[in-house]
Amino acid sequence: MSKIITTTQAQKRMCEIANNIEMTTYIVTNRGQGKVVMLPYFDGCQSLIEDYLEDYEIELNKEALKKQMQESHDSGPSGFVI
Repeated sequence: MSKIITTTQAQKRMCEIANNIEMTTYIVTNRGQGKVVMLPYFDGCQSLIEDYLEDYEIELNKEALKKQMQESHDSGPSGFVI
């Protein structure tokens, strides 16, 4: 189960969070907006973190990517031949 806490609470309770992160995950908010997710670490999770960061970047740039894809679609078939 995740707990939602503020950045101030996260700063004040960092030792407590570190001690029970394996049982509880945290969503840290700033002025009511989610900013950080704290999850337990395990060996081998690096590829999962990289996948998440890629998804985050895609979501962050979603509108620009949609525009780029639409421009590509509108330009028609390419003359590229293999």
